[in-house]
Amino acid sequence: MRPMVMTSIAVGSHWVGHIFGQTIYLDTLISSGVAFMIVLGVGLYLRSRITSGVPGRLQAMIEFVWTTVDDYITRMVGPFARWVVPLVVVLFFYILVSNWLELIPTGARLTSPTSDVNDTAALAIIVIVMVHVTSIRRKGFGGYLKINYLHPEGLPWWAYIGLAPINLIAQISYPISLTLRLFGNMFAAALMLEIIAILPIYIGFAFNGIWKLFEGLFVDVIQAFIFALLTVIYLSMATMSEDHQSAETASS
Repeated sequence: MRPMVMTSIAVGSHWVGHIFGQTIYLDTLISSGVAFMIVLGVGLYLRSRITSGVPGRLQAMIEFVWTTVDDYITRMVGPFARWVVPLVVVLFFYILVSNWLELIPTGARLTSPTSDVNDTAALAIIVIVMVHVTSIRRKGFGGYLKINYLHPEGLPWWAYIGLAPINLIAQISYPISLTLRLFGNMFAAALMLEIIAILPIYIGFAFNGIWKLFEGLFVDVIQAFIFALLTVIYLSMATMSEDHQSAETASS
């Protein structure tokens, strides 16, 4: 007898289109565009209503997130990296809104783009490219190689023959980890909603409300926070001084 879930849920199905012979996941593309426009729209609205006096709730929340990220980056990476604050804040809110789209009952027309590995891979590539470019600009190419591939410091030269490949594997694992951590958790959350949807209505209604509340207030926020946090940690590890170990401690 086949399980009910296997017969009722099509895992990994997408609304697809074709452009120049390439398959495009239109549902992910549209949903990511909606999430981007929401973040941009809120930002423009806040810009038009911002005040130096007593802030409203929205301004107070944005200011709290901004100052928290700014303080953390200043302590973990250094004042030179404060230009990264807007990127980290936008990543946090984009991922959060993307996660929340799954909770809107649109009949699967509007999905969470973060439950598609292509979207999370694109975000991870943006972060890792920024990390490596910043490391080269900050330390020079020689310092970049030393910090990222020829560590820990103080070992005989021949020890790095074995350590360099291991450090290279670690560098490759960072974008993969960023991609799969966010994708795996959000795909599982989306799958949970699919499972609840095939339950009898008198059971599924209660479970649906409880799960959406739990996901919206806890899972989605935590996943956006972790992605933003790892962005700062990876940047710190790629630019830190030889005697600065705080980033390695935070990531362990």
